[in-house]
Amino acid sequence: MRASSKTDLFLPQRLDRRANAESDTWSLTFLDSKGLSDTCWEAATLRGRSRAIAAQLERMTEPGEPVLLVFEPSAAFLAAFLGCLWSGRPATPINPPRRNRLVERLQSVAEDCGARVALTSVALSQAVSHWGDASPALAALHWIAVDDLPDAPDCVIAPIAASDLAFIQYTSGSTSSPKGVRITHGNLHYDMEQMAAAWALSPGSTMVTWLPAFHDLGLIFGLLLPLHVGCATVQMAPNSFLQRPRLWLDAITRFRGTHSAAPSFAYDLCCRRIPPDQRSDLDLSSLVMTMNAAEPINPEVMDRFAGEFAAHGFARDAFAPAYGLAESTLAVTGNGTGEAPIVRHFDAGDLERHKSRTVDAAASNARALVGCGRPLPGIPIVIVDPETSRPCRPDTIGEIWVGGPTIGDGYWRRPDATAEAFGATLESGGTESFLRTGDLGVFVEGELFVTGRIKDLIILSGVNHYPQDIERAAQGAHDALRTDGGAAFEVTGAAGKERVVLVQELERTRRNEAPEPIFQAILDSVWRELELPLAGIALLSPGGVLRTSSGKIQRAANRRAWLAGHLPVVAEWSPPAARHGPAPPARPAALSERDLEEWLRTWLAQHLGIGREQITSRQGFADMGLDSSGSVELSFDLGACLGMDLTETLCFDHPNIDAVVAHVLRPSPQHPAKGEPRVHAPSPGGGSDLLELLKEVERDKA
Repeated sequence: MRASSKTDLFLPQRLDRRANAESDTWSLTFLDSKGLSDTCWEAATLRGRSRAIAAQLERMTEPGEPVLLVFEPSAAFLAAFLGCLWSGRPATPINPPRRNRLVERLQSVAEDCGARVALTSVALSQAVSHWGDASPALAALHWIAVDDLPDAPDCVIAPIAASDLAFIQYTSGSTSSPKGVRITHGNLHYDMEQMAAAWALSPGSTMVTWLPAFHDLGLIFGLLLPLHVGCATVQMAPNSFLQRPRLWLDAITRFRGTHSAAPSFAYDLCCRRIPPDQRSDLDLSSLVMTMNAAEPINPEVMDRFAGEFAAHGFARDAFAPAYGLAESTLAVTGNGTGEAPIVRHFDAGDLERHKSRTVDAAASNARALVGCGRPLPGIPIVIVDPETSRPCRPDTIGEIWVGGPTIGDGYWRRPDATAEAFGATLESGGTESFLRTGDLGVFVEGELFVTGRIKDLIILSGVNHYPQDIERAAQGAHDALRTDGGAAFEVTGAAGKERVVLVQELERTRRNEAPEPIFQAILDSVWRELELPLAGIALLSPGGVLRTSSGKIQRAANRRAWLAGHLPVVAEWSPPAARHGPAPPARPAALSERDLEEWLRTWLAQHLGIGREQITSRQGFADMGLDSSGSVELSFDLGACLGMDLTETLCFDHPNIDAVVAHVLRPSPQHPAKGEPRVHAPSPGGGSDLLELLKEVERDKA
């Protein structure tokens, strides 16, 4: 297959042509937190906004100079992205810090890319001031709010070649050492052409997306691909979906959505958080495909979603499992439109030995894996022994190496990391180079099955254990445990012996159950299925497991957080010899004003990264740096902890701790609280309900 040619129209040129066409079908509709249309743009509006930003960048930056994009979900983000491409400046999207403790990642990305200018919105102006107070590097940036920049009709599109850098995609990973993938216009164009063909996107399609736009899947599949083909886009904020999953399916119903995408956890969330009596008016029959990607695909979740929503028009064949990564622009393999997802059962023991042997689903040692489809045209994939660089035998699991015109141009200003990951060659020689993905997989009848990651493998006594196997064995042991909500990892015990620890989220409604039966069920299941003893189990509050921006479990990050004591632990188990420390304090007799104040102080300290001693009860939430999304999150967490239906505008109506406490404990007629505080029974081992809930304030991400 060819790479992009001189005659190809790249995104700025496509936008310009669409804006000049009276019958063009592209549009962007952005929905607010209630699912109502907040913004509606056609191509001419997007061009005007993008061109205005491009003209400003031409006055303040040099061609080829990266520009930081820091936006909350909005249509303005897409205008800023296109403005960068229009002017020949590489766009560098990064999510805004939702808590002051996340300023470090924004600072690291800003320093790594070397940007002098950052684009943002008026809505984030106050937050920008707080970020500058926390970071001299961010204060040194020239911040431009793009909301009201005047159109510049004379600003022409900068010359574009396929090899020119379009944007820098920072991957999920270490805050201290971020890696930005260099994606060219040619990379982007080729990948979008293949995706459009594989998944039948056309001007008559409608994309519905809630995925974060700073992440490759949400950016390229959710926003750029519709512009490339000229179809309508309906977008909402990720937090809108997380708070009310029904909004996603409601948008598909109302706008007759044909295409969408989400990680596995999102489909599970819909099953758990949309009661059957709230599904009667849903109609998903318009869906041509909905991608299932960005994290390991759970076949049980796929089956459950298909089964529960079949009566509402969802066809199981609409699922399109796929595999990709930022270093290869986005998509590498995919299940074509109208093709049923492929599930195969493998012998779990053979998988541990890096062997692939399919077995009957009823076999005692069977492990179900969902195929991620076949390679997109022009994208060669080789399964390679990572130690010898030799292609593996067909029945052997190895590292997935990817080639072709979608492979990015390396990491931005990181020659060593680029040399390690890009440009790998097979031991047998040849001129073709590959990207080393770090993922493990195998082909079965042309279908790619991803089995894990090299760095996540747990090796005990010479036996390979996949953390996904441990997590699934545990989650199937007790219905109080969240599907896809665990992380198993290796730790070094006494005398240097390696041991396995599991951290696992509880279902929100099961947090106050006695933990001992849950611990025992996990231990029994993991031992029975894998003959593996666990050295520790930590039950976490919902959303407590650390994930990347795309929803992937960060096992290494969870390991570090567990060792440092930074995870929101509800209850913990370890072998008797390893127990240390005094028993928890006794539970107070009743919910008090002081308990609630302490809960709020702790929540704010953890989410804003400030000391509890810095927080006073009369200080405004906005003065502390709590933004609008954080305010909604606080309302959600507090209501969930107290068993109350608290409005999402709680922090706006009652803007400090004193006001919230007074409202919750003594609601006024003007702002009645819907429901009464629910005082739970004490958990085993004692401890105040609220003091126990201090550990459970991480948002419900999954």
